[in-house]
Amino acid sequence: MDAPGLVWFCRVVWLTLPVTLGDALGAALSGRDRAATWVVVVALWALWAVGLIALAVPHPAGLTALRVLAPVPLVAGAVAAAAVTPGPLGWTGLVAAALIAVAPFSSAVGEWAINGTSYGDERWMPLRAPAPLLLGPIELAWAIAVAPFVVAACAALGSNLPAAGAALVVGLLGAWFAVRSLHRLTRRALVFVPAGMTLVDDLAVAEPILFPRRAIVRFGPAPADTSALDLTAGATGLVLQIDLDEPVSLVPAVRRGAVAEAVDTSAALIATSRPGAVLRLAEERQVRVSRV
Repeated sequence: MDAPGLVWFCRVVWLTLPVTLGDALGAALSGRDRAATWVVVVALWALWAVGLIALAVPHPAGLTALRVLAPVPLVAGAVAAAAVTPGPLGWTGLVAAALIAVAPFSSAVGEWAINGTSYGDERWMPLRAPAPLLLGPIELAWAIAVAPFVVAACAALGSNLPAAGAALVVGLLGAWFAVRSLHRLTRRALVFVPAGMTLVDDLAVAEPILFPRRAIVRFGPAPADTSALDLTAGATGLVLQIDLDEPVSLVPAVRRGAVAEAVDTSAALIATSRPGAVLRLAEERQVRVSRV
């Protein structure tokens, strides 16, 4: 699919960071240990290059990388501003960093990225993140993935090499587990295929489940008194309900160690990031849509 305007906005802002935010970072690094400064500068350029690739090529892995990296310029700029007051160009870079820290988390950017691996007539529509994860766990996972590297850089610039090495080791181990956890959220989607709609969400179902288009009698906002099977994984906001004229068998996701048992259901609840766009796409695919 074509890149939406917000993706182009992110690309332009990301391209300006070496000039704008780079001014603030350069002032803060001036006079530091030369070898440590060189290592930090190379690392920052490498992270910038990874972000640029993620914005250029749509891919679920690239989306995860972009969302992990997006707040890093703001953190780096804030640390630099605390050390040396930025000039006008540096302050402009901080504003740009604040914008880029937020924009990649939009559903439009997410939809563009995860469709980079869609096959043929597939269309992936992101699911909304579970509400309990938004109130701490996601932020904690990001901090585990990023904070040790910031500490390592500051320690290296302060000539405290043992602390820098220890923080780097902790960062590599933490990033491995944290990024893998965050990537699970990236791959959650309602996938439109020629045969119907497939729910891909290992937080809700043990394996992807197809809702055949021929069996769907209603797809739209869930009634307030619904008794449909909840496959939202705890997401809030507008919930959509899929009603079928014949039950489908699925295995709900369970906690590790618990026994998973298949259940039959003829109605299921899902929570997509862009329910309006999902319903419009469903109509285009000849799915029976009801907006009431």
